[in-house]
Amino acid sequence: MSDIVDPVKDLERLQAEGIAVLRTDRPTVAPLQFLLFHLGQWIDDRHIATIQETFPDARRTFNPVFIHLPADGCRLTDLARMANMSKQAMAEIVDEMIALGYLARFPDPKDRRAKVIVRAQKGLDAHRAAMAAFAQIDRDLAARMGKDHLSELRDSLSKALDAIETADDAEADL
Repeated sequence: MSDIVDPVKDLERLQAEGIAVLRTDRPTVAPLQFLLFHLGQWIDDRHIATIQETFPDARRTFNPVFIHLPADGCRLTDLARMANMSKQAMAEIVDEMIALGYLARFPDPKDRRAKVIVRAQKGLDAHRAAMAAFAQIDRDLAARMGKDHLSELRDSLSKALDAIETADDAEADL
């Protein structure tokens, strides 16, 4: 239910309140999430643009598949679980990638009722292009911020992820 009674007055009131909140609740240092989001966006934009130079039909939405699909393939349900996506959402992406030639689907030799999804040749070629793009992005970042700073950033982020995983594992054991 909307709390809008008088559109003109309510717009002015909400705009003034929004300005006041954003001015007074602003952190003194940029939140880590903000920094990581924008760095990740910068990397992702360059990554997909580089891949699209060779594979113009590649899309950002393919990332969960390329990131989580094991080298020897897997079933759709397992891929969706690893990517933390619904089976239906993953199926849409996989179907599109099969239609474009990035993936192939075969009967599972262990259970003929199930299907195994693997990278097709185009998917393997795209994977190679993606790895080359990551290497180029690392070189670009090193040139912009210095090799030592990039190495420190990588080490710090790795330590943070390790600490989070360790804490999460400890909580799960409780």
